[in-house]
Amino acid sequence: MIKILLDKISNFKGNSICLVNQDTYLLYNTINTLKKNININDILEILPKDGNIKISDIRDMQEFLMYKPNFSDYKLVIIHEIDKMNIQAANAALKILEEPPSFAIIIGTTTRWYHLLPTIRSRLYKFLLPNPNLIDKIKNEYLEYYIYLSFSIKTDFECAYYILENPDASKIILDTIKRFPEMNTSTLIKYLMNENKDIENKFFKYEAFFELIKRFEKLNLIEIQNIIDKILSYKNKINNKLQLLKLFSKLFLALYHDAFIFGLTSYWKEFYSLNMVKFFGLADFELNFQKIYENIQWCEKISKSSISNFNFDLTIQTMFLRFIQAFFKNKEE
Repeated sequence: MIKILLDKISNFKGNSICLVNQDTYLLYNTINTLKKNININDILEILPKDGNIKISDIRDMQEFLMYKPNFSDYKLVIIHEIDKMNIQAANAALKILEEPPSFAIIIGTTTRWYHLLPTIRSRLYKFLLPNPNLIDKIKNEYLEYYIYLSFSIKTDFECAYYILENPDASKIILDTIKRFPEMNTSTLIKYLMNENKDIENKFFKYEAFFELIKRFEKLNLIEIQNIIDKILSYKNKINNKLQLLKLFSKLFLALYHDAFIFGLTSYWKEFYSLNMVKFFGLADFELNFQKIYENIQWCEKISKSSISNFNFDLTIQTMFLRFIQAFFKNKEE
């Protein structure tokens, strides 16, 4: 993941992102590697002073971004420990974080994502950096878990730590997920739409989604619509619809991420879901990368939203329709 970020960072021009990890050293090391590709005159770094990032720092950033880069393809603003912005700084930064100039990338770092104000979080694309030591430990000690549960391990540290701390209980989860291909669609949807917050349910939700997606290749549009309708039938049972829409956005974003890995690079080991490698390798589809890119932008808006102003039915329907258009053009013919 870090290698892909380094290789593709220029694709984020005109956006604000936030690198998140509990390891401060990993964050600084990643930033230092990113800086190597940019002329020092086109970089602005903001660090907390006396424990805070102040409004004067934000004004320096605004002034720095008034002019195009002189020596590089883009300007890079780095806000270290962005969670330490005081209220005045955070309010002053809202507009520039939401709409950076097209020639600039703003990167924040934090070990405490949920200490950021909601208004700041909603304007940042969260980039959760994997902890190589944690992931490598699972890969070395529990390879089968890593292969079947890679999405959970790479995107949700709570799941990763659970595997290391509860390998026997994790084996039960793994055995259940290995039976997903034999389960009917209704059972998979039940797992996907379960709002139970137990850690076990996280694993089931994630992998149920990917198992459903695998089946789309063999289905016609009417059969796919039947699956979508079954998902929508849970609408009145859902307490937090915005949270569920964000979960679907996260899952589709992972799918689009893996599509780019499959189509544009040879780093298959960087798939979020290693369970999907066979799907991408054998499925009969022609990826439309322009639509995939547009879908990423669309899903990111939902992921960043802090206001539940989405029509639940329409949004879910549109998510799946966008996916089909990007992956299965032949189904529309």
